[in-house]
Amino acid sequence: MKPTFRKITCIALCLALLFSVSVTGFASVAGQAVSSVFEEDAYADIVTFSDSQNFGPIAYNKFAEVLTVMRDDGMPQPDSLLVGGDFTRVLPDYATPGIIQLRENYKNVYDGGDPDSVICIQGNHDLRVPGFYPTGMYDMGKYCLYLINEDQFPWKQSARKNAEQTVTGTAQGLKAALDGMIIADDMRPVIVMTHVPLHFTTRNDYGDNAYASYVFDVLNKAAEKLDIIFLFGHNHSGAYDDYIGGSVNFLAPGDVIRIPTAENRGENGYTEETLRFTYTNCGYIGYTKNNVTETSTNVLTLGDIRFFRDSLVILKYTEEGVFRVDEVERINPASDSDMEREVPNISSRLNNTKAWKVERLIIEPIVRFFIRLFNKWLK
Repeated sequence: MKPTFRKITCIALCLALLFSVSVTGFASVAGQAVSSVFEEDAYADIVTFSDSQNFGPIAYNKFAEVLTVMRDDGMPQPDSLLVGGDFTRVLPDYATPGIIQLRENYKNVYDGGDPDSVICIQGNHDLRVPGFYPTGMYDMGKYCLYLINEDQFPWKQSARKNAEQTVTGTAQGLKAALDGMIIADDMRPVIVMTHVPLHFTTRNDYGDNAYASYVFDVLNKAAEKLDIIFLFGHNHSGAYDDYIGGSVNFLAPGDVIRIPTAENRGENGYTEETLRFTYTNCGYIGYTKNNVTETSTNVLTLGDIRFFRDSLVILKYTEEGVFRVDEVERINPASDSDMEREVPNISSRLNNTKAWKVERLIIEPIVRFFIRLFNKWLK
C-alpha cells in the first residue's frame, strides 16, 4: 500500500468507524455447568469461523457471543482461531478494521488471550491487506496448517483469465508440502483452509470452483497417509449446497462428495468421489442464504476442532450452545511428544509485517475506544 493511499484510507477509516462501531457487550454465564462435550480434555482446541461481510460489526458481535458460550461451556483458551475470509465491504473491501475488531473481541472473551493466535486468510471480498498470511504451510506445533488465499484459489474460476493455471500452481505447492510431511514421517494432523470450497455448487453458473479437482486430487492422495481436515467458507449455506447440509455441514472419510469437472458445466458438471479426508465449513458468522430443505441447516455458528490421541472431534456452536458433534478416527494416533509441542508465534510471517504494525498503531486505538464506549453505554 502506497504511503499516500494509506493516509487517505486511515482518515476515511476513522470516519467510517464513527458510524459502524461494534457493540461488544457480552458477559459470562455465572455458575454454568461444563458441557459434556468438554468433559474430556483435548490436547488442542482450534476455533474456526468465516464470512462477516455486509454485516461486519454485527457479525463480530455474533462471534463474541458464540465464543463466550463456548468458553462458559468449558472450552479452554484456543490454541488458535482460524478465520476463512470475507471481513468487510467497507472502504473497497479493506479488511484490516474487521481483523482488528476480531482480535479485540477475542481478548475481551478470553482475558489474556493472544490476538496473534487469530489467523486470517483472504476471501473474495478482501483486499490483500498486511493482516493476511501468505499462502503456504505453517508449523503450528501440535498440528500443521496450510493456508490458501483467494488469490491462489479464486471464485468465478470459469470466468477468470488464467484461473486454471493459478489453481494448478496452487495444487502443486500443496502437493509439495504434503509430500514433504510424508517423506519426513511427520504424521501430525493437517488443517487446509481456503475461502472457496471444493465441492460442486450452483454459484456463478456452476463455474465458481471449476478447477477444484486439482486441489481435491492432491488432498485425497495425501489423505491415504495423513489426517487432513479441509475448511472452507464463501457459500453461506444451502442456497448453493443444501445437499451437504447447508450452513452446518460435515463429510467424513468414506463419504461421497461431488467435485466439479471443468469440461462439463451445468447441473451434471461433476463427478462423485469418495473422500479420504474430513470436509467441513468454518462456520458462518455474518449471514446465510438457505433453501431450508429437509437436510439443510440455517444457523450462524463457530466451529471447534478438538485433537485427541486417537480421534478428531469437530463441534459446531450457536449462541444457544452446542449444535452438532462429529468424530473421526485418526489414521495416525498422536505421540506423547506431539501432544506436548508448544504453539509457535507465526506473526512474523504476515504478508507485510511492517505495514501491519503501522495500521494497527493507527486503527487499533480507535476500535478499542469505541468498543469501550459502547460497553460503558450498555451498562
